[in-house]
Amino acid sequence: MFKVLKIILAALCLISAFVLGSQNPQLVQVNYIIASNTLPLAVIISICFLLGVLIGCFISFKLFSQLKWQNYRLKKQLAPEKDKKKLAANKDT
Repeated sequence: MFKVLKIILAALCLISAFVLGSQNPQLVQVNYIIASNTLPLAVIISICFLLGVLIGCFISFKLFSQLKWQNYRLKKQLAPEKDKKKLAANKDT
């Protein structure tokens, strides 16, 4: 089910990118600090979208890694307590 939703979402993104690209053929001048360039508006929108996706993936990966590391440390911290409880339960029986 999740895989189907991912495929549908990817298809919607591609369709919307195609529509944006076909509706925005105007040339836009982009001024950098040192130079300037003239690009189609669709290319600029695509570049900004990809940069946003990459930055979002980077931040999500960083947060996900921190949470996994925190989860690992907490599980490691709970492991000795579980062993003590098992030993205490075995002594009672």
